[in-house]
Amino acid sequence: MKPNRSREAVMLRSFFVNVLMIIVKLVGGFAANSAALIADAVHSASDFFSDVLVLLGLRQSQKPPDKEHPLGHGKIEYVLSIFLGIGVLFIAYQLIRDMVFNIGDGPEVPNIYGSIIVVFAILTKIILARYLTKQGIILDSQIVKASGKESFTDVLGSMIVLGGFVLSFLGERFSIYVLRYADKAAAFFIAILVIRVGIRIIYEAITFVLGKSAPKETIETIKQTVRTVKGVRGVDQITVITYGHYYQVTLDIVVDGTLSVKEGHDIAHEVRNALTDRHTIEDAVVHINPEVNA
Repeated sequence: MKPNRSREAVMLRSFFVNVLMIIVKLVGGFAANSAALIADAVHSASDFFSDVLVLLGLRQSQKPPDKEHPLGHGKIEYVLSIFLGIGVLFIAYQLIRDMVFNIGDGPEVPNIYGSIIVVFAILTKIILARYLTKQGIILDSQIVKASGKESFTDVLGSMIVLGGFVLSFLGERFSIYVLRYADKAAAFFIAILVIRVGIRIIYEAITFVLGKSAPKETIETIKQTVRTVKGVRGVDQITVITYGHYYQVTLDIVVDGTLSVKEGHDIAHEVRNALTDRHTIEDAVVHINPEVNA
């Protein structure tokens, strides 16, 4: 199985960028008098906590298998993700509650300087999202890929904030009273977006805890590796379960039915070694089926 060092380095970079985004958005939100920008800072906080949990998960999942956890500790990431999702939903609740209690305060029009912060945030998160997506592919890491998707969601939130800014400016410039509420409306939409993020995090974590299969592309790549091993004549059945940042594999391979037990065992051993050496696979259970000649 590949080490986690590269994944940790990638997630640490994401961690520091998200810390910067939270600070910039919070300071900018108060300075620009923008409820939407403050709400977007809270949205960025979900990315920050996600990075923290991923880093913790990567560290904990490095623990070797033991008697109580013979398949390793990879699923600790999903348990942490469930707590993250609950925390994100609580944050969304706080946002919506504050907006409901302050609904009678009237419209607030952000100043122009806040839009500069929003544009900076959008460009920064686009760069981060593209970086995480690319590294997720290179490292064959579902967690890093998921973090990239989460960053793109943050970009959407910042774009909603920018839209609220523009509409508020137009409302102030042309005396269109209803448009002055655009910033508060943007804050509400971001709160809804945060709720969606929280629900998705919990749903996906539960799906993985129950034993989610690896992507079809990954399974096909694993099959191709198996077929390269000398003596393997086919793959009858294969199950690849995602286990945190690695996979657990169970498969049936076809070998010459006239081989001895030892010869068949040696082929199975070579298959296991090939899989653990070339892929992020903690262990592979290989069963041998004799080729039946018609």
